[in-house]
Amino acid sequence: MTPSDPSHNAAVGTRIAGYCCASLGSAMNGLTNAGFQVTSLSGTESERPQTPLIWKQSFSSAEGAVLWLIAGKDLWESVGEMILGGAGIDSVTEEDCRSTWHEIAAQTMGGVAQALTADLGRDIQALGGEEDGEGPGDSLSGAVLEITDGTQIWRVRIAWTPQFAQGSAGTAHKPEAPVAVARETVKSRTLDLLLDVALPVSVSFGRTSLQIREVLKLNTGSVVELDRLVSEPVEVIVNNCVIARGEVVVVDGNYGVRVIQLASREDRLRSGISEANARLGTAR
Repeated sequence: MTPSDPSHNAAVGTRIAGYCCASLGSAMNGLTNAGFQVTSLSGTESERPQTPLIWKQSFSSAEGAVLWLIAGKDLWESVGEMILGGAGIDSVTEEDCRSTWHEIAAQTMGGVAQALTADLGRDIQALGGEEDGEGPGDSLSGAVLEITDGTQIWRVRIAWTPQFAQGSAGTAHKPEAPVAVARETVKSRTLDLLLDVALPVSVSFGRTSLQIREVLKLNTGSVVELDRLVSEPVEVIVNNCVIARGEVVVVDGNYGVRVIQLASREDRLRSGISEANARLGTAR
């Protein structure tokens, strides 16, 4: 089977679409947790999106290897409002939504590069991503992807150069969902906006349980014993989740905590679930 065979081209196209589905779904769900599902549709015919945002990405797999991601305003505006609104930003502008989609597109292309690296057994980089005002044209190969969150359906189009297809020809296997990685070459305002979100930080020295009669007996000079030894580290809590443990220090007359251990992702998740269950139990 040669690169000019229709069956070969179809197989490569299916593989590229698979990379894009997995990477786009990973990027969107990584920022929203909305349960987006992305699938590739048969055929390449699709209505032209209204006010499209076209992302163009070059790859190091071959000279002239370029991949485009074309999304309509109905998608990139909805996703932008979903992400930024969930972060507590009340006034979301169109430019904010565009910047948010830039972040998603850059992460998607980074995921495609990772999938290619794993598939081809050599390092593939996503280079020089940017918004493209012209688009790929109708003569290039491409595919249509369908996105749904269970209530709405959107469609986006991808297109690629022959050089990208040739550089993607390798050992075919079903790509695993890659970790979404934003490239340092991409300037995004989305993360800048999220970095300004304030989170409550507290330090837990320990806990204990007292009966009401014991609480009523408390007065000046009473000592409440906690369930933590002096030698044990205290917990650093962010947004009700334990993220680290450390030792108490004094800095310029103020208490501080020197971090000696970061909590694993699993520990943070369990901490958040326990706190949520405790709140639900109290609410009942």
